[in-house]
Amino acid sequence: MVSHIDGEYTSGLIVETEAYLSANDPASHAARGKTPRTAIQWGPPGFAYVYLIYGMYHCMNIVSDPEGSAGCVLLRAIEPIQGIKTMQQRRPRAKTKIQLSNGPGKLTAALGVNLQHNAMDLTQSTLFLCDYEEQRQFDVCRSARIGLSEGLELPYRYYVKDNPFVSK
Repeated sequence: MVSHIDGEYTSGLIVETEAYLSANDPASHAARGKTPRTAIQWGPPGFAYVYLIYGMYHCMNIVSDPEGSAGCVLLRAIEPIQGIKTMQQRRPRAKTKIQLSNGPGKLTAALGVNLQHNAMDLTQSTLFLCDYEEQRQFDVCRSARIGLSEGLELPYRYYVKDNPFVSK
């Protein structure tokens, strides 16, 4: 994930995600139907769905399902790669590099993502996805999602095994 916001490049390797599906997924914002807030999820894949939780943290999802079918993937954690000093300025309370981006609200703050980035095309904007050039070997694990009041049991969380930047 790369961000070019406020003239600064920051980037990180996505190490943890959670999937949210509209059908039969009570934790999905789309499960209750299309609203002005969630309409982007029914659009084409590759767009950002950014929202505010608890009145203070931004979360960023990537729309993943074909147009007309709502579904997205929440970015839960990244391993910082580029612009670490900028991330530290954006997250001054983080005491370690790991604390910069080991949670959904932390990673958006570190990348400078907020509501103005909602509905942004992630293939041609100031936020974009790209392949990480360094080749790494790693295992991807799957588990139940975390931090939810419903839909918690669904095995839609994916993370890089033993990566220290995965949220707790």
